[in-house]
Amino acid sequence: MTDTEGGVFEGSFGRWPLGVWQRVVASLTSAALLDDESAARLRRIRFVGALGVIGHPLYYAIWSYVFPQPYENVWLRALCTLLFLPLLFANRLSQYKWLPAYALFAITAGLPFAFIFFYLENAGTMVWAESVVIAVVILFHFSTAFAMISLISGAVVATMLFLAVGHAATAFPWYALLEQLPVLGFVVAVLVVIKIDRQILVEQKQRGVALALGTVAHELRTPLASLALTAQGIQRRLQGGVPADSPDLPALHQAIERMRTDVARANTSIELLLANSKDPQTVSTGWFDPHDAICSAIAAFPFEPGGRELVQIAPSAGVRVLGNAKLFEHVITNLTKNALEAIQRVGKGDIQIGYALAPQTVEVVVRDTGAGVSPTVLKRMFQPFFSYPAHRGTGIGLMFCSKVLRSWGASISCRSVEHEYTEFRIRFPQAR
Repeated sequence: MTDTEGGVFEGSFGRWPLGVWQRVVASLTSAALLDDESAARLRRIRFVGALGVIGHPLYYAIWSYVFPQPYENVWLRALCTLLFLPLLFANRLSQYKWLPAYALFAITAGLPFAFIFFYLENAGTMVWAESVVIAVVILFHFSTAFAMISLISGAVVATMLFLAVGHAATAFPWYALLEQLPVLGFVVAVLVVIKIDRQILVEQKQRGVALALGTVAHELRTPLASLALTAQGIQRRLQGGVPADSPDLPALHQAIERMRTDVARANTSIELLLANSKDPQTVSTGWFDPHDAICSAIAAFPFEPGGRELVQIAPSAGVRVLGNAKLFEHVITNLTKNALEAIQRVGKGDIQIGYALAPQTVEVVVRDTGAGVSPTVLKRMFQPFFSYPAHRGTGIGLMFCSKVLRSWGASISCRSVEHEYTEFRIRFPQAR
């Protein structure tokens, strides 16, 4: 894991070939940005932490005094409660590298391990059989890989402890265990099917949105091209037929420049829509200099008069990163557009684009000293179709940036203080 900005996990321990363990741990908090998905992961961790902190003491009392069971263990309950306590503060602890591994350990110990151990000690009673099923349902609120690894490892360790405390293999509740395995297997199968069905539904929605965006973008090109040609025609007529001393001439030239600016801005939005309609995984990637891409994006941006002077680009850091230069230009264009609008809202500020280098990473930092945003807006910054202010834009720009960067193994995060600044950090791994 890399460190984070704004209390949100960035990066992951790697893709599948680097090991199942890394992928399982990263599935807890692998979002590289402050988006709805990463916030949901942290909410799940806090939710499970609350269940453990409340549930273990509560059910110790219930199974000990209200409906006594053959076996209870106050020390194991207390240990599980203590393990779950830090999970309640997952948001505050999310900048620490050890939290994902700790969350995996605590959830495995407090749910499958503890519940299966109590199940064995209570000779497979119906109360504990149902409790194990509930633990499995909770586990599958995380990734399927995480749930399966946690369940299997918890079951193995619980069985080893059961034997280590003096029980023989003959003490196993074999009949109850064999009776419950088909039920447990069916529950797991249903939960896996539900997760797959949800993923398919999300992918279908994304494909539908991509098709709609592509269609809208292509349909807009024709009237914009016509508008640009009209502006050129008017300009030619002005150059050939209007007296140089005409009082209307400056206003007409100003109107033409405004039309050109609007057309350029609309074409920029169309390029963003078209790029958003494509799967970043299908786009070719290679090593490129981010400084060159930034300069190209800023040079092509349709600034209002005086707008270009607000943008300052630091000298090249002399590094290369892995990705697609053209798509990265769209990312910079979108961040620049947002920054200029924030400056326009408050009538002050500038934009600084710079670099921060680390042994294994390159960061591109886009910072504006405009309006900034509140913590509430910051939490939803990368949520699909969320725009701020509400009437501005389609809410796909930052979603596009996030999707593109993730496809390269890069990440984007945001920090902001309302009325002071907004800072985006784009982090590329394996700089060279």
